[in-house]
Amino acid sequence: MTTARARGLGVEIRRLRKDAGLRLEELADVCGWSRATFGRIESGEKVPTDIEIAIILGALGIRGSERKRLLELAHDAHQTHWWEVGRPGLPSQLVSLLDFERRATKITDLALGFVPGLLQTADYARAVMRNGVLDEEVVESRVSLRMGRQRVLTRARPVVLHAFLDESILWRPVGGPRVMAEQLRRVAKWGRHDHITVRVIPYSAGVHHALHGNSLILEFARQRPIVHLEHRRAGLFLDDPDEIFPFVESATSVEEKALSPAESAELILTRAKAMENSHDQ
Repeated sequence: MTTARARGLGVEIRRLRKDAGLRLEELADVCGWSRATFGRIESGEKVPTDIEIAIILGALGIRGSERKRLLELAHDAHQTHWWEVGRPGLPSQLVSLLDFERRATKITDLALGFVPGLLQTADYARAVMRNGVLDEEVVESRVSLRMGRQRVLTRARPVVLHAFLDESILWRPVGGPRVMAEQLRRVAKWGRHDHITVRVIPYSAGVHHALHGNSLILEFARQRPIVHLEHRRAGLFLDDPDEIFPFVESATSVEEKALSPAESAELILTRAKAMENSHDQ
């Protein structure tokens, strides 16, 4: 059974291999395996044994804390839950999330507190991250990374994105009225693309499933979906079908309560104008 951890481990191995300037078949040859076998490890379809991961890390010259972290990830790769609390540097889950977004065919984002990351402007993202009490150098690095993530929406074969925003997001002037107005206009502009659907869940909808918290549902062509949950500096990937189903069901329920794309765009632009007027006063 392929898990998010196994797929994340494959992402990390592929990144280290590329950083070393090696083609897949070259590293496979160094380790004494076939290209197909190593390809299955990088895709997450095969979890390397303790000996196999040690061989891979040895061939790549990985030592110290990085080696220990990857050995632990490999040891737990069969587990269906992948929980990670924030640590210095780039979290393993973020590295994997970037790859999952690139490989996904469809992403559904239920957003409660902030504009979905894939639709954020740099100034809005910067304001969000500064609120997370990150060092300024880390903030700028993460902002650049977030802007780079948006290439999945502009490439030749873009991912399909369904974004659902709670109406409260439109009223919260993150970064101030000017930054928020620019952000809202950008969201409305994104929503004009055929592969992007932006819908607002209005206050009039009352209680809805997204109020339980943000969730990101990633769907793939040949592998089963993954759900990503994030809270401050902690994140969780779910890949067990029984655990994923309630989140898919929630997305369907929210869709029934959300405004249409046209109604949503009208409300978003109305709020953008209100923010601009507030800034001018």
